[in-house]
Amino acid sequence: MQFYFYKLCSLCTVSFIILFSIPLHSQVRDTIRPDTLIINEAALPKHSPKKATLFSTFVPGLGQAYNKKYWKIPIIYTGIAIPLYFGLEQNQLFNEKREAYTDRLAGDSTDKYLVPGNFFTNEGLLESMDINRRNRDLMYIIAGIIYALQIVDASVDAHLFYFNVSDDLTLHYEPMLYFDDRLRKPIKGLTLSLQF
Repeated sequence: MQFYFYKLCSLCTVSFIILFSIPLHSQVRDTIRPDTLIINEAALPKHSPKKATLFSTFVPGLGQAYNKKYWKIPIIYTGIAIPLYFGLEQNQLFNEKREAYTDRLAGDSTDKYLVPGNFFTNEGLLESMDINRRNRDLMYIIAGIIYALQIVDASVDAHLFYFNVSDDLTLHYEPMLYFDDRLRKPIKGLTLSLQF
C-alpha cells in the first residue's frame, strides 16, 4: 500500500514539473490597427452615477430603473421583503413571550405558554425570547445588507452604463508546438488569443 502511495506521489511530482517547465509564448502582433469606431462622447446623453446612487438610496430599485435594468427591481424588493417579513414575525413572537413573562412575574398564570402542548418554564421562556431576538436582529441585518448592495449595484451600473460589451469578445486557446533553439528540440505549449 505504501509503495503505491509513493509511486503516485512521485508520478504527480514529475507530472507537475514537466507541466510547469514548458515555456508559454504569446502571439506576436504583426501590426497595430487603430480603432475604426469613433464615438463622440459629447453627443451622448449624460448618465449620472451620482443620480443613480441617490435614487437607489431614497427608493430601493429606482436607481436600477434609472440605469434601465428593470429586471433587477423584483429581485431587490424580494430580497428586502423576505427578511423583513421574517424579522417582523420574530419580533411579534418576542413581544408575546416578553408579555407572558412579565405577566408571570406579576402573578398572572393564564398565558398561552402554560398550556400542556405549548409549555415553557420561566427559564425556557427567557431562552426562547433570546432566540427570537437574535433571529429578528439577523433578519434586519440581512435586509440592510441587501439594501446597501442595491445602492452599490446602481452606482456601479451607472458608472458602466456606456461600457461597450461586444458579443464577439472571445478567448481562443489551442495547443502549439514550439521549436526551442536553445534546447534544439520541439516543445509543447499553449496559445491564448483574445479577439474583440
